[in-house]
Amino acid sequence: MSLVLESKPGGDFKPHVEGIHPAVCVDVIDLGLVETEFQGERRLVNKVRVFFETEQKNEEGKNCIITKTFTASLHPKARLAEFLSKWRGRPVVPGESIDLAKLIGSNCTLVISHQKNLVGRTYASIDAVSKPTKRLVASGGYDPVAARQRIAEWKAKEQAASRGAGSPKSEGRNPIQGAAAPAAGTKSNAPTTAPAGAAEPPFDPEVGF
Repeated sequence: MSLVLESKPGGDFKPHVEGIHPAVCVDVIDLGLVETEFQGERRLVNKVRVFFETEQKNEEGKNCIITKTFTASLHPKARLAEFLSKWRGRPVVPGESIDLAKLIGSNCTLVISHQKNLVGRTYASIDAVSKPTKRLVASGGYDPVAARQRIAEWKAKEQAASRGAGSPKSEGRNPIQGAAAPAAGTKSNAPTTAPAGAAEPPFDPEVGF
């Protein structure tokens, strides 16, 4: 008897549509020490993940969330330093500290494209960021508790797998200078609605960090 199997992508997940999108940062999560591999060498690196909400709606009618993960470093050559510099329109200078919690509620403009992973599944990638051209506020649909729970489950699986492979042990932490993230159970610092009767202030492209 022949047994033919076909590899199919899991779920019906649809990635964020491509293009240029106004967005608002709704969360920053410290992922802690994550095992990475570079030039054949495995090491533990402190990572952070930044969450953005756009105006694009998903199949449930909620605003889409898209994320980008960085090594927690403001070294001039670090991707995070480059990203924050382009976001606010001025460079991160040596010796500067940035409180990452202040990213929450800040507007920006994202360039999003579609890429394929090793198994051929399409995902949305944030290719570029720039200063905002439109004011957005968080819709309130993002759930920070659920996001942290998913990350905790992912890290537990990764740690279990790495222990079996003899990965390096985690020895302390090396957080980014000035980094912070909202406590579990908190919502975005960005207001979801303006006070009743309040006039819409003129748009200011400056961001709060």
